[in-house]
Amino acid sequence: MSEADRCLVSKSSVTGFAAPSLLLAEETRQKLHLKRITNSTEGHVFASAVAESIGLPLQALHQHVGPYPMFRPGHDNSTDTHQRFYGQHEQQKNHYRDLCRRVIRCIGEPCYVQQIPTYRFGLPNNRWVGNFHRDSDFGHSRYELNAICALTPMLGSAALHIETTDGSHDFEPMELKLGELILFDHIDRLHGCPINREGVSVASVDFRFVPARFVQDAFCSQATSINTGIAFLPGHYFSDEPLADEPL
Repeated sequence: MSEADRCLVSKSSVTGFAAPSLLLAEETRQKLHLKRITNSTEGHVFASAVAESIGLPLQALHQHVGPYPMFRPGHDNSTDTHQRFYGQHEQQKNHYRDLCRRVIRCIGEPCYVQQIPTYRFGLPNNRWVGNFHRDSDFGHSRYELNAICALTPMLGSAALHIETTDGSHDFEPMELKLGELILFDHIDRLHGCPINREGVSVASVDFRFVPARFVQDAFCSQATSINTGIAFLPGHYFSDEPLADEPL
């Protein structure tokens, strides 16, 4: 059992049932599962700015970087090319904030946001996530929401694949157009990537949100990110303060 789950058990064991806030959080996550944000100015601006900063055609990354050993858990976000993506993020802070606000507008309430998104890329004949997993397997809170923004088109075997229903092991590709955003249930549904057989590279960011109304229950765990070792807490993995859909 993860520390996040132990935290939930300890909070619910007094009454013998799940905390009302957890039920509300899970209802929100299910309601927003596969909610798409299409034709988003913020998504296209962010994708364009990242590509310009990287200075390489993202769909043809494989012609300029790698090849790399098959990505595996804990070693799927640390190559020199990943560091190139993270190294340019400081230039994108304003665009990223706008991107977060666009997602928060869809969520409908202020949220704590992941301070630095998770940059991912996938080359042909490799995968861009180390294994099929649930983020709850790695200590992520059940109060979280998760979004992806496609920095390239993500189609077929190069798309993230996700269970059609929790526990079904029946997977469908979550295809995205360039600049498109989507929220999905990263907590209860297995998701991951098969080998990219599309002949093109893909890139994306995924980033997480915690609605501010759940702050007291969501941040009781000391769990840390598998990739960075940063605690899933405000001022660490998440923003110091919640972000609203419009500047205050």
